[in-house]
Amino acid sequence: MEVLEATLRTRGEVTFTSREVGRLADTEPYILNTALYYALGLASGRYVDTSYEPTYVEDTADITDVYVSPAAPVPETSPNYVTTTYNATRDEYAEVNYSAQDDPNAKQNLPSYGRRRSLAHGTPLRFFVIPRGPSAMEVDERLPQYVRLGKKRGKARLDIQHRSATRQSGEFRLNHPIGAYDHPEPPEGNVITKSMKPTPIVMQGDYTGEYLTIDRGADDRVRFPTELTFLATKR
Repeated sequence: MEVLEATLRTRGEVTFTSREVGRLADTEPYILNTALYYALGLASGRYVDTSYEPTYVEDTADITDVYVSPAAPVPETSPNYVTTTYNATRDEYAEVNYSAQDDPNAKQNLPSYGRRRSLAHGTPLRFFVIPRGPSAMEVDERLPQYVRLGKKRGKARLDIQHRSATRQSGEFRLNHPIGAYDHPEPPEGNVITKSMKPTPIVMQGDYTGEYLTIDRGADDRVRFPTELTFLATKR
């Protein structure tokens, strides 16, 4: 069978608030599949969300013919970063200091000044699209050439390569990130995870069962469990 290896190359700044350290909003070099399903046009949600409640499970309920992995840095490359300082205070630089009990913005994350570290132009990130039913060519034809990502709707180019994959059974080691809720069973050992919002990711882990081996040539192989469904354990 064939699967798709997709390389995202940023065209300008791409910003996610992966973590906040004081006044710094930092972007990790990973893009969750919670964002990729929407960016690729495979899922759609409410244009205006006033409830601030995620609807990933509902929006992807009918997507059963393809699995999209999170994106991670391309091996042997380093992400490019740019740091921006912003100041959103008023001209007089005067702010009312409310008590914790009376602050009207207590439940909103509205910093008035700070810094953000974003993925800069030219950063490559890689993810995989695994078809189930349709051919890799049919799925490829559905994917856009450019996507928008992140809080500022940063632009990225999508380059697709078709890779051969074989189905095998036995013990194997996952060596590309998957969503922590995308597989019905946790890894058996050698687990490396990363805390992300809204879902953590499994970076590495040992499994037993059926798996896909994606051949990238020169003894470079990527392995995934076959039973991967986006947010499987949340459904």
